[in-house]
Amino acid sequence: MRRASATAVALATLLAAASGCVAFHRPAPVPGQRQGAWAEIRDVATRRYLLYDGVTHRATATAAHLTPAVREARVRRLAEWRSWTDAEVENQLAIERVAAATGEEEFLVAFYTAQLRNNDLDAKESIWQVSIRRGGTEVVASEIHSVRSDAEVRNLFPWIGPFDTIYRIRFAPLPGGPLGDQGFVLAIAGAVGRLPLDYDLPPVPNLPLLLPAPPEQR
Repeated sequence: MRRASATAVALATLLAAASGCVAFHRPAPVPGQRQGAWAEIRDVATRRYLLYDGVTHRATATAAHLTPAVREARVRRLAEWRSWTDAEVENQLAIERVAAATGEEEFLVAFYTAQLRNNDLDAKESIWQVSIRRGGTEVVASEIHSVRSDAEVRNLFPWIGPFDTIYRIRFAPLPGGPLGDQGFVLAIAGAVGRLPLDYDLPPVPNLPLLLPAPPEQR
């Protein structure tokens, strides 16, 4: 009897898997990663640059400029995912507006390097310099911190790859005022090469997820 019961359970499990039972699939967020106002506003604020040495892939940088509009859209998307109340939404929006009012410019950057040791944007003596170039002036980043790569961050920014390190990069208020819609370049430069993320160029819609080879453990 026990053997028959175990067989029935195993058969039911196989049938459920074959029928596409939800329990056997990774749940997707609703709304989806590329749906709605958040996805549109995020993609407009995103740029990517791939650095090659001949045919050898050296590094990739993907950046989202966290403008006031992006910050607000992110709050509203999180509210949909987390089922926030109206009061919670307004509280989070107030926090973002206070942060934006400081005049700092902020970016979320996913960075990949073929050699893992070169992925050190937040190191005290990094091999890279991160700066904004605009109108003949250049300003170096004031703060760079690594960000934990959790499910929420990856769903908000679906172009983050499995071998990327995520950084939050801030700039003190810039000479000439906020970046706004003005053309500028977020530049990551070092001995490995230069990765200019050019906001004079139009964004690439539905930026694909890159799957480079795992970084070399050197």
